Amino acid sequence: MVSGVPRPALFIDRDGTINRDCPYCHDPAQLHVFMNAVKLMKHYQKLGFLIIVITNQSGINRGYFTEDDLERFNSALLRRLKNMGVKIDAIYYCPHRPDEGCTCRKPETGLVKNALSDFPIDLEHSVMVGDRDDIDGEMAKRLGIEFLNISQAAHF
Repeated sequence: MVSGVPRPALFIDRDGTINRDCPYCHDPAQLHVFMNAVKLMKHYQKLGFLIIVITNQSGINRGYFTEDDLERFNSALLRRLKNMGVKIDAIYYCPHRPDEGCTCRKPETGLVKNALSDFPIDLEHSVMVGDRDDIDGEMAKRLGIEFLNISQAAHF
C-alpha cells in the first residue's frame, strides 16, 4: 500500500491530447505540444492534482519503434513541458497491440491501477482527459471518474 495523503490525479492521454499524433510518435523531432493541453495541466497542477500520462503505445509490439525510442520521445516531452511550467509525475504506457488482449491497453484500466499502486491517489476526485470518447472516455467510465475531451477543454 502506498503511503501519504491521497491526492486526485489528472490522468491524461499523450498522442492527440498533449502532443500532435504523428502517428506512432517516437521521433523527438516530431514533437509538437498543444498549448490548450499545457494550460489544462497547469490549471490542475495548481489545484494540487498529480499529472499522470496514460498512453497506448502499440507501435512497440508492432515493431515500429523500440522502448528506447519511446523513452527518448517521452524524455523530450517531459523537458518541453517542464520548460512550459508543467511537471509530469509519471508516464504509464501499454506496448501491446489491440489483438493481444492485455489489461493495460486503454480502455482497460490496468495503467491506472498501476498508478494507484505507485501513488496515493484520490480516484473519486480524479479526472481523465483525452481525445477519444471511445477509448479515454470509456476508461474513465469504467473507473467511475470524470472525463474531459481535450477538444472541449479549450477554456483553460
